[in-house]
Amino acid sequence: MTARGLEEFLGPFPHETTCRVIDWVKEEVKRQSGNTKSEAGKRSLLNTLHYLYESQNRRLAQDALGSVETLSFRGMTLTPIDCAVLSHVIGFCDTIKHLDLQYCHIQCEGIQRLGPGLHKCQELSLGWNDLGDSGVKLVSEALRNPECKIQKLGQRDVDLTDSGAEDLASTLSTSPLLTSLYLGENSLTDLSVPALRRLILTLPSLERIWLWGNRFSETGEEELSSLQGVRPGLTVILGE
Repeated sequence: MTARGLEEFLGPFPHETTCRVIDWVKEEVKRQSGNTKSEAGKRSLLNTLHYLYESQNRRLAQDALGSVETLSFRGMTLTPIDCAVLSHVIGFCDTIKHLDLQYCHIQCEGIQRLGPGLHKCQELSLGWNDLGDSGVKLVSEALRNPECKIQKLGQRDVDLTDSGAEDLASTLSTSPLLTSLYLGENSLTDLSVPALRRLILTLPSLERIWLWGNRFSETGEEELSSLQGVRPGLTVILGE
C-alpha cells in the first residue's frame, strides 16, 4: 500500500527496490529498539513506530517488528496518541519480552489506548505512572485476556488504593503465568490484606510479591509475611 501511494508520484518501483526498503526498515527498527538508553534513542524509535502506523502497511509492520523482543520508553512522556500507536504496532508481534513504560506520565486515557496490546507482554513495567484505581482496572482487562502472557507485572507507585487492590487481586487470581508482582509504594492498608491473602493462596505460580512502602500496620505486615510459611517458594517483600 505504501509503495502504491508513492508510485503515483515516482513511478513504478522494481520489486528488488521494495525488498531492499523493507530489509532496511527491519534493520533500522531492530537497531533502534536496542538503542533506547538515551532520550534521543527513544524518540527515534517512537518516530519510526509512528511512521509504520501511518503507512497502514500491515506486512511491512509485521516484518519490521517480528523480531523485536523488548521495547523501552522509560522516562519519556507518552501522549495518548503515542500509546495508541504503540498498542497498534504491538499487535503485529507474537510476544513482547519486556515493555518498559515506567515514568512515562501515562494516565487513564493512555492505558485505555494501550490496553489491546498489553496481554502480549511477558514483562510489563508500568511503575511511577498516574494510573490510580481506574487505570489499574484497565490493566486488569488485559490480564483477563485468555491469551495473556504476562509473567511479571510492575505497578509500583501508581496510586493504587484498597479499592483498586480488591479488583486487581480478583483478576490476578486467574493469571496462571504470573510469577512476580510489584505493588510497592502505593496506598494499600490492612483493608487490602484479605484480598492479597486470597491472591497469594490461590495463585501457585506466584514466586515474589513486593509490598513495601504501603500503609500496612505491623499486624498487617506480619499476616502477609506469615504466608511465606504456608506457600513454599513464595517471597513476600515488605521492606526495601
